[in-house]
Amino acid sequence: MLVSDTAAVRTAGREHAGRGLAPCRPLLKWPGGKRSELPLIAPRIPEHSRYFEPFFGGGSVYFDAIDSESYANDLHPDLMEFYRCVKHGDERFFEHLYSIVEDWERASLVERDAVYYECRERYNASRLTTVQRAADFFLLRELAYGGMFRVNSSGHFNVPFGRAYAENKNLREKVDRLRSDAAVAKMQRLNLSALDFADFLGCFEFRPEDFMFVDPPYDSSFSKYDTLDFAEEDQRRLAEALVGFAGRFMLVCKATPLIEDLYHGVEHLRVHRYEYQYKFNIKGRFSRASTHAMITNYGPLPSHEAS
Repeated sequence: MLVSDTAAVRTAGREHAGRGLAPCRPLLKWPGGKRSELPLIAPRIPEHSRYFEPFFGGGSVYFDAIDSESYANDLHPDLMEFYRCVKHGDERFFEHLYSIVEDWERASLVERDAVYYECRERYNASRLTTVQRAADFFLLRELAYGGMFRVNSSGHFNVPFGRAYAENKNLREKVDRLRSDAAVAKMQRLNLSALDFADFLGCFEFRPEDFMFVDPPYDSSFSKYDTLDFAEEDQRRLAEALVGFAGRFMLVCKATPLIEDLYHGVEHLRVHRYEYQYKFNIKGRFSRASTHAMITNYGPLPSHEAS
């Protein structure tokens, strides 16, 4: 299946959830986000009592299709501080965001890159996660070229300004959306942590009625978006944890030889492959056409889709 139907993306989660909390879009950009794959993912989410995500990122699946007690984890400290600030309505966080929005709105189109680079310089100068750094992190995510988030060998964020955003981005609307009723309601149901996935999983006694969505960094040469690597050893640790997982899980990732080696042929797992078209190809770093794998320990998949 080629995942490209934006109308289906908008409706998939609503049709699946429809039980209580209103769906909402992810709150920030995140590389490898699963929003465009929701038409495949949402209908296959089983009924569950608790929901878990060890690699939360942008949280597309949670925000669109989940209405249950939920636990979100990601090892990126700035990301999780951002979510903490949104969840608790941290006034210092929002004051800093709106001050930048005001600078942005006062600046001409040709001056807006200066607002971005001032934000980037401040972010790089702050080595510890803070409320202000979390706000800068959000704005850099929104305005960086191609939506990328990349650091150099010194750990400094070095993506240039996306000049095409100078005219089209409505920053105030983006920030206002963080305080919308839908976002606030979703965040109140979310328990947050910033741990290695194995430590996160070790915090719980999982039950058969639990469900976990797993969206790890891809097994590829372009899986390092910042200083947090996810190497072959980590993929193997993850596979070991999933094969013995006591609840139900769905793993969605790029189908590579390593992923095939780790999951293909495991008796109680179902593997479904589908074609996926990336929207962006930054400077030719990877092919836009790809094959993704959906791996679950429940099913079965429809016979015409099973591989």
